[in-house]
Amino acid sequence: MPGPLDVALVILLAAVWPLVEYFVLWPRQVRAVDAGDVNARSRAYTRTLWEQWLLAAAVVALMLRAGRPLSVLLIGVPHGWRLWLGVALPVAYGVLLVQQGRAIAGSPATMAKLRQTLKPLRALVPHTAEEYRLFVPLCFTAGFCEELLFRGYLVWVLQHWLGLWAASGASMVSFGLAHAYQGRQFGVRAFFTGVAMGVLALATGSLLPGMVLHALVDLGGGSITYMVMRGGKSLI
Repeated sequence: MPGPLDVALVILLAAVWPLVEYFVLWPRQVRAVDAGDVNARSRAYTRTLWEQWLLAAAVVALMLRAGRPLSVLLIGVPHGWRLWLGVALPVAYGVLLVQQGRAIAGSPATMAKLRQTLKPLRALVPHTAEEYRLFVPLCFTAGFCEELLFRGYLVWVLQHWLGLWAASGASMVSFGLAHAYQGRQFGVRAFFTGVAMGVLALATGSLLPGMVLHALVDLGGGSITYMVMRGGKSLI
């Protein structure tokens, strides 16, 4: 059964963190980038890396301190058809991602349209090789940490009061709100990404497929965006 520290950590994860990001950190980031601060994105990537790993470490430490098995957070390899599903979806997405990248790279008109569409995320997406090299580990960090935090720990805590399905739904909403700083269009996309990851976790009984798929989604989107910002040039 969750204790007071679990409740405090859930409030930090589901309320305090998104609110600080939305009202303080993101506006400050946009102002810094628009003012020409060439290190603003790199600092934001580094800060996010620290935030997510510290939160993930806090979750693991709290679980171990309370003598709870980490398996309750769905950290385990799925079996049977669930394993095949967990492997097939990331592989299929990876193939589609490569095809999409090639199609965009071959269409200057599409790249120009995407640059305009992505303008609200100018303070987030990588623009230089140095930023991209830091953005890559950020994608893998988000894949592991956000799945552990939202689809693992948050669901585990909330299901004691809401039940599994309602807790999963609440975690999907919370994940979307955590990305609300990106604006309505991209925040809604994040919500539906959270829905997909939540359904995948429930279907496979494991966070691992979602961790891989989540990392691919972020890495693929970031890589294509970086390519678009560079006018179709190679990534590095």
